[in-house]
Amino acid sequence: MKKSIFCLFFLSLFFSVSHSAPAFDENEQIIIFVQKSDAEQDRFFRENSIPKIKKLAGEMNIPVSVLGLEKGVPQEVKITPLIVYQNYRGRSFYQGRSNTYDRIRNFIRTSRYVPQGKEPLVRDRIPIWEIGRARVWSPLKVASVTGHKPDNYNDEEFKNEALQAIFSGFHYYQEMESVSLGRADRGFYMDFYSWLSENRTLHLSLAVFSQFHCKNPVFHTLDNPLTGPWKNRKEMFQKAAGLLEGVVLKCIRDAYKGDGFIPVSEDVKAVSWEALGFPLPPEPKRETVKSIDAKIPNRWVLKKPESDKISMVQFRFPAPLDNYSGEATKGSGEFILPENLNPSGAKGFVVIDTRSVTMGQRDLDKVIQSSLMLNTKEYPVSKFVIEKGSSENQTLQYGKQTPVVYQGRFTLKGKSVPLTATMEIEPVLSNKGEPLLIIRGGFEVNLNDFMIDGPDGPAPANHTLLFDVNYTLTPESR
Repeated sequence: MKKSIFCLFFLSLFFSVSHSAPAFDENEQIIIFVQKSDAEQDRFFRENSIPKIKKLAGEMNIPVSVLGLEKGVPQEVKITPLIVYQNYRGRSFYQGRSNTYDRIRNFIRTSRYVPQGKEPLVRDRIPIWEIGRARVWSPLKVASVTGHKPDNYNDEEFKNEALQAIFSGFHYYQEMESVSLGRADRGFYMDFYSWLSENRTLHLSLAVFSQFHCKNPVFHTLDNPLTGPWKNRKEMFQKAAGLLEGVVLKCIRDAYKGDGFIPVSEDVKAVSWEALGFPLPPEPKRETVKSIDAKIPNRWVLKKPESDKISMVQFRFPAPLDNYSGEATKGSGEFILPENLNPSGAKGFVVIDTRSVTMGQRDLDKVIQSSLMLNTKEYPVSKFVIEKGSSENQTLQYGKQTPVVYQGRFTLKGKSVPLTATMEIEPVLSNKGEPLLIIRGGFEVNLNDFMIDGPDGPAPANHTLLFDVNYTLTPESR
């Protein structure tokens, strides 16, 4: 992965107000595919992970179904274990380590309102290892030679020579000029670092990174590099390729670190989701709101959501990079309506605590919040201030969603840029008859404006961060 370490930062979209939840929400479903084999990674997941996922899902009022392969599986199901979330908005595949339960929770929360896009991840000139239905992909990074470079050293020629040697050293990987990868394909990044001593001894250090963690390698030889004469560099890269191929195989078979999986055989029958009994549920009908005589307050303040279903702020990259997603859990703000309740004339701001930004994986969150990215110690908040708005509707009404476009200033890491946000505003009454103001919508930010590197992947998706906001406000106490 472009060790840009963007594994992320913040927001959430469409949301239905629900003040009482049933035992399970019939509009949601978690589907877990397993193979019920004797393989250690499958046994460990069934005995250790599934109970924890069921407990997590129970806390979120979501039913869980565990399916084997006996009746067949949809074509997209290429590996087990595989966790799928679906509701009426769409279907999303969990892309993360199978034992990072906070990240699974984060996946569910962010998928509820914005399902994964359908665009495939396209990679060019990449090693692909086909195992059953699954494709294991491994981008190669060959760094320039450091140390005492030889006379007439040509960096481009060296890297091309190294890549050719690496491909020839693989036993199972095959070079593909271009490939479209699905959500259940798995990736391991391979890095090669060359240092040449004064006596022309090549020290070749290696590293392998899981696609699910761009900071800590699953394997490296930094303290014990391969060594040999510079003239034997081709053979050294060939040997390194075979070594790293073995590392990937070990990761696939590992039961405990979360990267392991069992490929689904090509012999397994391909069936539809409907045939398995899991069509997407219909969109819930919106209740007709009766006329309400209560006054709509003019001054509102942001409150923290009380339900685990509701995220204040979610973030994601566009597909096919939308597996990079998360949320910010703390914020404050105010929203002031004019006397005529015309939302176009509203003023206000939202402040998000960047220290609350999370992907559901603590070590990655530390990277996001570090000086390499958000630098939360120096810039602990981000802010959006409304400057002007426009709307076709002249006044807000209880139970009516009013579209509004707001223009203002967005500030992150001390830099302010103009920003346009498309919102929907709806006054509602809680079960207790108390006024609430729901503001939901979204906007996007170009990370290049803030000198933040995005994830490895195609442009412009890799530097476009999509914000989805979901605010609940209460009347200001005066």
